[in-house]
Amino acid sequence: MKKNKIILYLEFILVYCFYVFINILPFGLSLKIGRVLGIIFYKVDKKHRKSTLNNLLTAFPDKNEEELRDISIGFYKNLGMVFVEIFRLNKYNGNNIDKFVESNFDSLRGIYKKKGILLLTAHFGNWELLAKTFGLKGYPGNVLARPLDNPYIEKILYNLRRNAGSKVIYNRENAVRNIISALNNNEIVGFLPDENASKRIGVFVDFFGVKACTMPGMANIAAKMKVPVVPAFLVRLKDGSGNYTKHKLIIEPPLNINYTGNRKSDTINILKMFNGKIEEMIKKYPEQWFWIHNRWKTRSDSADLIS
Repeated sequence: MKKNKIILYLEFILVYCFYVFINILPFGLSLKIGRVLGIIFYKVDKKHRKSTLNNLLTAFPDKNEEELRDISIGFYKNLGMVFVEIFRLNKYNGNNIDKFVESNFDSLRGIYKKKGILLLTAHFGNWELLAKTFGLKGYPGNVLARPLDNPYIEKILYNLRRNAGSKVIYNRENAVRNIISALNNNEIVGFLPDENASKRIGVFVDFFGVKACTMPGMANIAAKMKVPVVPAFLVRLKDGSGNYTKHKLIIEPPLNINYTGNRKSDTINILKMFNGKIEEMIKKYPEQWFWIHNRWKTRSDSADLIS
């Protein structure tokens, strides 16, 4: 059911006031507010708190209740800081980005602008700041995104992304054409394949040892075009004083994909690599993935399973 324009505009006013307010504050204070907002969200939203804990239990069945709760609280704190940082994206620039993000682009230097690149990331750390860092360091690209339900708030986010140097490809009917065009122009296309897919279009592959319905689109494009797939994740770091002012951008070498020429089997193998790489990062930094989202929502029949 669509919201009427009055409700949409009231939501926009509330978000815009927060946007203005959070940009007035010093950086450290804004992050503290983000952590507080995350804890408040954890306390009051019982539905998502329960969903988060259930997802954590699916991924880490060997961890006890206290360990899962600690990861959950850490996730909500990170989520609050991500929320604040997204609204402060314009504060990051070429002069100060190294203060906030430790980065090394050696994995891209031999292939950037020589061929199209698929950048594999996830709803992990601060994925929006990851895209901004790429742009500020001289590696702008395209981000694949789903527009928000509120078009007024979406405009704020769109402008923040564009000011960061990224082109936005909306996940609509022309998305595949735009992605292929960008790759043919030797550009970077970033994508986040860690969300649940519908049974109609998804493929079931393992994620933390449980079958997860996975969007096959980007794997299919990789199998078709045989472009490099480069994993990249922005990890939030804690300094000696317990502050979270620094990130580390991890850019790995391109995945070693063995193309067989069979598009279907290649796509499935690539999907397994995608899920495996994302799972690997989550295990190292479990509090930094987007646990609210129910990655295992779509259930499978035995005939759907890919071993």
